[in-house]
Amino acid sequence: MSYFRFSRDFPVEITNHSDTTEKVAVSGLSPHPLNEQIYTMSNIDDLVASIQEVGLLVPLVINSTNQVISGNRRLCAINILGWNEVEITRVDVKEEEVSSILIHHNKQRVKSCKELINEYRTLETVYSIGMGRRTDLDPTYGQTSRGSTTREILAKKLGVNETKIARLLYINDRNPDYIDLVDDGVLTIHKAHQHLQDGHKYTFAHGENRKPNDFYTTPYSLTEHLLRVEDFNKDHTICEPATGNGAITDVLEKYWRADLITSYDIETDFLKDENDYDYIITNPPFSKAIDFIQQTKRRARWKFCLLLPLNYLHGKKRYEEVYADKEYGLSKVHVFTRSLLMDDETKRPDGGVKAGMLVFAWYVFENGYGDAPTLSWIVNDADLIPNS
Repeated sequence: MSYFRFSRDFPVEITNHSDTTEKVAVSGLSPHPLNEQIYTMSNIDDLVASIQEVGLLVPLVINSTNQVISGNRRLCAINILGWNEVEITRVDVKEEEVSSILIHHNKQRVKSCKELINEYRTLETVYSIGMGRRTDLDPTYGQTSRGSTTREILAKKLGVNETKIARLLYINDRNPDYIDLVDDGVLTIHKAHQHLQDGHKYTFAHGENRKPNDFYTTPYSLTEHLLRVEDFNKDHTICEPATGNGAITDVLEKYWRADLITSYDIETDFLKDENDYDYIITNPPFSKAIDFIQQTKRRARWKFCLLLPLNYLHGKKRYEEVYADKEYGLSKVHVFTRSLLMDDETKRPDGGVKAGMLVFAWYVFENGYGDAPTLSWIVNDADLIPNS
């Protein structure tokens, strides 16, 4: 069995001292600490199910001190399964070679953008070329004797397009919160990169100018559109638990009696609210959206509506924890046809909203609904502020 150490220009083969496998006690194994610095333990439940069904197809690779070089997710899964022994291959490898081998073994893994950046930075340290210098300001940075840049070489070793890694590094250097947004499916790499190049700050629930509790004003027009396309009994109670400066509540007060409306913000913790309401309408803190959804299912008797980016439909965790619910399910998604910018400016009397880079939608959940959601569009061209 062979492994590869990444040299300055080419991978150098490292031959294992033993090609045989053996069984060792699981309790004596530990993850290599570098693994936690680079990767997250994602999709463990799927791996547990796979190992239960077909067994462990590939032995763990460990070093002389019983640290797992390859197979840390598998180690986590078999610990969950309660295995006492596991098959391993032992390699004799120098500590300075661990990072190259670990990344090599994860080449086929589906990685987040943050993990790709971690891999790149780790290998960049191994190469030790131009450390401490701004790569984006020096076009000769990392030039090798063969005419290739460090970034070109490392991108190839990682199996990633050089343009993609260059954009990720650009984004991460200027605002690493954007990387979280890309991994969450809220932004594409292209949009995040373009927005930062234009000198803008992303102001919805993330970023260096984020407000406490992820508060940003909801333009009047967005709530008006919802009340136009959704049916509500105006004699029933309604709650707005993330009211901020009252933008949504101002619209609700035009249709409901004041005694039927409950409206509050950070002065009351919605996640601890034990009162029940017929309806809930809110623009929730994005960072707490899943918690808000779960709590709203407990507190709203009939239905609730949340304003969220359209990309919130994406994600395995969201599907399992939110959309797979057949008892209080997602019934409708009303999508705005124009991209919007959420900011913290004063409410505009005309309900106008700036053009932005995110597509928003109203997500409607109904108690007792278990079918597939329906999709509709809200044409909001007239709501956009001219030249915004």
